[in-house]
Amino acid sequence: MTKVVIIGAGSAMFTKNLVGDLLYYDDMEIDNISLVDIDAEKLAVMEKVTKKIVKQFGRKTVVESSTDRCKVLKDATFVTSTVGVGGVEMYEKDLEIPDKYGLHQCVGDIIGPGGMFRFLRAYPVLLDICKDMERLCPDAYFFNYTNPMAPLCLALNHATSIKVFGFCHNVQSTALQLSAYMGVDRSRVSYWAAGINHMDWFLQLKVDGKDAYPQLKEISKDKEKVKKLWQVEPDYSKYELDPHVRLVDLIRFEVMDNFGKYVSESPFHMGEYCPYFRKNPDMIKEYQVDDRWWLRHEKYTDVYYHKLVGMLESGEDIEVAKTFEYAPEIIHAYVTGKPFRANLNVKNTGLIPNLPADSVVEVACYTDSEGIHPCYVGEIPQQLAALNITNINMHKLMAMAGNEKKLSMIYDAVKMDPLTAAMCTLGQINDMVAELIEANKEYLKDFT
Repeated sequence: MTKVVIIGAGSAMFTKNLVGDLLYYDDMEIDNISLVDIDAEKLAVMEKVTKKIVKQFGRKTVVESSTDRCKVLKDATFVTSTVGVGGVEMYEKDLEIPDKYGLHQCVGDIIGPGGMFRFLRAYPVLLDICKDMERLCPDAYFFNYTNPMAPLCLALNHATSIKVFGFCHNVQSTALQLSAYMGVDRSRVSYWAAGINHMDWFLQLKVDGKDAYPQLKEISKDKEKVKKLWQVEPDYSKYELDPHVRLVDLIRFEVMDNFGKYVSESPFHMGEYCPYFRKNPDMIKEYQVDDRWWLRHEKYTDVYYHKLVGMLESGEDIEVAKTFEYAPEIIHAYVTGKPFRANLNVKNTGLIPNLPADSVVEVACYTDSEGIHPCYVGEIPQQLAALNITNINMHKLMAMAGNEKKLSMIYDAVKMDPLTAAMCTLGQINDMVAELIEANKEYLKDFT
């Protein structure tokens, strides 16, 4: 039996897309989809949505739901999680407290003080899920979608025997963006990318089998042209929950010009992972990464939920279209044995030798009926490894803080953040972290 458990199913857009993608394949049967969320009202709605999609596809998939995950985890094949802990109120504090110290985070969900405290809130919940899986479905795969991706997966690898894989769309979305920038269909573009989550390097990028970097470098010479690429950018420009978000890619092209390769994710994120782009308000505006669009997203995520409620009430079909999320593709490859390649977050077992062994890297993985197989990459250019390591330093301390429950490690971790170190003195960092600890005290009761 193929059973998929979706934890955090109240995340309306993700759950609807995941279910639609799972049922898309004619050569795969999903026997059971079980939904879990602590919000009973949203869970009930998403159960109706899921059953309606199953009916639209003419499938016999059994749909269950529960606010208690232990009631549905037994015999699971795959468990996905999109849980977020603390809500918008805590997220705003992650941003507003550092603002007082001159540290402006645009997104603040991976490293830095924002990533640190998002990690501390989420990790105990994810660990509890994995401990329940050890009892109820020890052979299942755990697919984590929660950020901060790398430190969460690293901490879980230290604390659980469950097969943990981190899922993010940063590589495939960047490939889609680059295709649009070069004016070619995505089917003509091939790539080989590796590094860490949100800082993967496109080590090879080809169009019709030929190196595409000369074309990217030519584009990069004209900064005014780069500024206008948002008009063809296909990912953020079609963001249904926030049509006003605009991605201007000055930062990633400048990173390529200086370090040799194009980087994944977005300028909003990359500008936070290094000390070069957010030194003062004028720079932040110049690079057009001042918009805290993800905070707006967090505030308005119920918009899509209410749209689904309206579809149910009107009796109209649920809109379903195939997406580029990896999890359904991985499940399809596992069930059918038809290989599929995806960039996933895994433990660095020598896959990238010039990155630390005790770290989580994002590399190509092939899936077939025998499981998920991470690919050996080899050493990446040393300047790229060095940039990755500046973030890995914080990842490792974040994971240690989560597992050893020591307040001192929270301070140590934030001091390793490249942007925080560039903007704040050690005294300011100590004061800022103390404020954030006080704001998050209900999540840190077992820390000493």
